[in-house]
Amino acid sequence: MRLSEHFTTEEFDCHDGTAVPVHARDDLRALCRELLEPLRGEFGRVTIISGYRTPAHNRSVGGAPHSFHVYRRDRRGAAADLKCARGTPADWYRWLDRHGAPGLGRYSTHTHVDNRVGRARW
Repeated sequence: MRLSEHFTTEEFDCHDGTAVPVHARDDLRALCRELLEPLRGEFGRVTIISGYRTPAHNRSVGGAPHSFHVYRRDRRGAAADLKCARGTPADWYRWLDRHGAPGLGRYSTHTHVDNRVGRARW
């Protein structure tokens, strides 16, 4: 299902084969519209490395216990680990920070972004 001009729900499906839950689509649409599409305009194609994770898959990959990759009905927000065609994880992190991303994490090969309520940085 199309979330925005350049993103579909399938890109965010869990690596264990589980599809993105229907209840998370609004949060994903907002993430794509507000942050990922503009990021793509600046740095080229955005590849989603990890989007939705089931609780079991999140545990198996060592994800944080309250990770925003686990899209929950009782909590606003969806997450994506990403890389872009141009730039570095530090460039993407700085750009997303300047553009108001609520949750941001920088890693050596990718950047994490989420649209939680509140602000988190690592």
